[in-house]
Amino acid sequence: MIEIEMKNAVTYCLAPDQQNSEAYYRGVWEFTDEVLGRASDSLKTNVSEFTEYLRKYKLEELRNDEEYILELLSFGLLWKTYSEYSLTVRMASFLTLSRMAEWRKRHQTLKPAIDLARGVLVTLFLLPSGRIRKTASLPSLHDVDRLCLWLEATGEFREQALRFVRWQGYWETMPPSRWAEGCAAVFKFVDWFIARSEETIGQYTKNVEGFLAESGDRYRWREDRVQCSRSRPEYHLNMVGAEIMNRAFRQDFKNTDAKALLVPGCMRACTEEECEAERVSEGLRCKGCLPECHVNQLREMGRKHNFETYIIPHASDLSLWSPQAGSTTTRSGGRRLRDDTCRGRMGIETVWCLCPVRSPRPQRMQEALA
Repeated sequence: MIEIEMKNAVTYCLAPDQQNSEAYYRGVWEFTDEVLGRASDSLKTNVSEFTEYLRKYKLEELRNDEEYILELLSFGLLWKTYSEYSLTVRMASFLTLSRMAEWRKRHQTLKPAIDLARGVLVTLFLLPSGRIRKTASLPSLHDVDRLCLWLEATGEFREQALRFVRWQGYWETMPPSRWAEGCAAVFKFVDWFIARSEETIGQYTKNVEGFLAESGDRYRWREDRVQCSRSRPEYHLNMVGAEIMNRAFRQDFKNTDAKALLVPGCMRACTEEECEAERVSEGLRCKGCLPECHVNQLREMGRKHNFETYIIPHASDLSLWSPQAGSTTTRSGGRRLRDDTCRGRMGIETVWCLCPVRSPRPQRMQEALA
């Protein structure tokens, strides 16, 4: 069995009373089964009508129902968490911040300056401290559009925003009464999830509120303020979301021709300035400068188990693994290269950075390598 864990996490710990994290993975597996079981009843109509809409207009290759359930759960939770902000922000701020998020990926030399400017703009416009607009119990479709724009502008929820836009297109075909009925079912399910997740997996996120209370001023003007200020239910959503996506992609991932491991920059044993990793088209490639560095240890493990290791400094850099000209993407999220080699990807990520839609991110190394 191969497993790498980062202990003494500030906001969460996957092994609070154990020698390893096996209890956590077992608990998340069981809670995910409970979530999907309850959703199959309460959200069944929403999902079946949406998949029929996708099939009718040939908008995408249909995926399993569990992924669509996860998207609805994500929408409802993010609405409850961020809608008041999204309805307060002006349109110009959305567009400016979305473009800046793209610029920081394209122009690495300008990234520090762009991050500094984005940190100020995020606090002033995306997370204003006053004059917050109160939201109605059920959003209008215009409100949904505003939420999607806000999520994309943060640079942290781009994948979610893209998925929600497709749901919005489906919701626009509904009569108002059906929209209200379906929306109410989603929010009722989200309320249950928030309460039940604290009972079942809340022991792993007990430090989140304390971290948020103590670190508010530290992150106030930083570009990653939204990422580092996730609520406790969002942690739980990402834990369950990762489990759902792992199940959805596991077999297809095992069938890919080659494997790549994507790791966050925070796993490095030194600072970004000191790290000797070289920049390549897929991200940063470790050069093995420090034996004690976790990334270097994974690189050595990759040589034994036949996978490559790349550092992804920021969540937005995952776009480097999006389909490029001359390449396609398999249903599993594997990237098909110009030489027709399909390379599957697995990721190690902090819970607050997980994107619980579309991207395959196995949580344990031994699961991916079994």
